[in-house]
Amino acid sequence: MTDIDQYAVRLLSRTTIAQDTVAFEIERPENFAFEAGQFVSIQLLDFEAPSDGSDDGERMLSIASAPHDQNLTVAVRMRDSAFKKHLAAAPIGAEGLSLGLSPAMGDFVLPEGELQPVVMVAGGIGITPFYSMLRDLQQRVANGQAVPAVTLLYGNRSLELAAWRDELNALVSSVPSLRVVHVISEETVANPVARSGFIDAQLIQDEVQDWMGSRYFIVGPTAMVAALQDCLDTCGVPPEQVTIEFFAGY
Repeated sequence: MTDIDQYAVRLLSRTTIAQDTVAFEIERPENFAFEAGQFVSIQLLDFEAPSDGSDDGERMLSIASAPHDQNLTVAVRMRDSAFKKHLAAAPIGAEGLSLGLSPAMGDFVLPEGELQPVVMVAGGIGITPFYSMLRDLQQRVANGQAVPAVTLLYGNRSLELAAWRDELNALVSSVPSLRVVHVISEETVANPVARSGFIDAQLIQDEVQDWMGSRYFIVGPTAMVAALQDCLDTCGVPPEQVTIEFFAGY
């Protein structure tokens, strides 16, 4: 653990990674350590808070980059909040926006060294911690390490809202034990790696070979996470095999 409460870093770049979704690359402080799946607090240091107190210029955001990456990446769905509008319009690069960055936090991480099958369930921008985890697994495979079988069930209203869609396809090619299934709720899809509908008990049983023996990690809006938690409990999946993380303010 570090005794530093906050680092001062720069905003380096921003990239649109899906409809209404932007990834922000920020400086990684020297000796900044984290595990795939953890999150940070990001504060806009030059932010003028609205007079109504609706936004304090700070957000908890999952790290989307992998631990071996040179810089850090976070991603957000662009909404009409003062924080996101400020971040979207801010200068980048050497003269980029100054940000306050906390040390990494959280225990939403894959168990070290375990090969129990893993099911990752993401709703919308809830993909961010899983993208970090999958890129970390990719690095482990490249280093000759054994990794668990992983099924990613990624729910969105449309395929255009699926972040890092091409990158996820590339990960399937480099991580042989990975399957990615896009689940699209508001349109009919004709795609070999996508299904129409919602992530529910039937879909999980259809798509996950050892669904009772798998370890589940679930991230997304509160209602989705709670519904899936109840669903797995009803299906008899032991609660110790289920790890959840709510994305408040989704």
